[in-house]
Amino acid sequence: MAEAKTNWAMGTPAVLYMVGSACVMLFALLYGLTGPGGLPLVAVVFIACGIATLILGKIELARGDILLGSIDMVFGALIFLGVGLVLGTVAWALSRVAILPAGAPPIAGAILAPDLRMAAYLSFGIAICLLLFLPNVGKVSWALFLFFIILAAFAVVLAIGLLTGANFGAPIMKLAGILLLLFGLFAYYAGTVFITNTVYQAPKLPIGGPIFK
Repeated sequence: MAEAKTNWAMGTPAVLYMVGSACVMLFALLYGLTGPGGLPLVAVVFIACGIATLILGKIELARGDILLGSIDMVFGALIFLGVGLVLGTVAWALSRVAILPAGAPPIAGAILAPDLRMAAYLSFGIAICLLLFLPNVGKVSWALFLFFIILAAFAVVLAIGLLTGANFGAPIMKLAGILLLLFGLFAYYAGTVFITNTVYQAPKLPIGGPIFK
């Protein structure tokens, strides 16, 4: 007797809602609306979303959708888990530096002080991944194509800000935050498009036609 095949529903809408919410949270941090004390909370949320996104990405791959599955895996591993672990490490390092005794050798502070230049290179790597998706997302929708460019631009601007030692709330970090917020708002909309059009079994909400044939 042949085994019944499991028909998985699309997991990407949930990923998009998580992405939108995470973008709003990180925007507040980059724009300077919250202080460094918010780092641990952002890190925990990103790590939790990363685990969930990897599971949902596996579902997309099981459905046979290599594009959405691959995008979800990159968002889950590189963006959610990668950024979450970086922020968590920075928060831990800053807490250790704060409690160093007055007579501690300078080398102790130098070792514990986070060097965010490495995070900048991670951000450059994420931008490259996003740009490599462009020929394929452009075959799906011009809006996806545009907002992937916006997200890649955010990653590059953030990397420059980290390399130059800019603090949260600095002009370049505010620019990065605005770009990220724009992408987050689109993620909310795209998730709603996928759910609404699936529930109604009709194209109730548009997401734009393909650029490439």
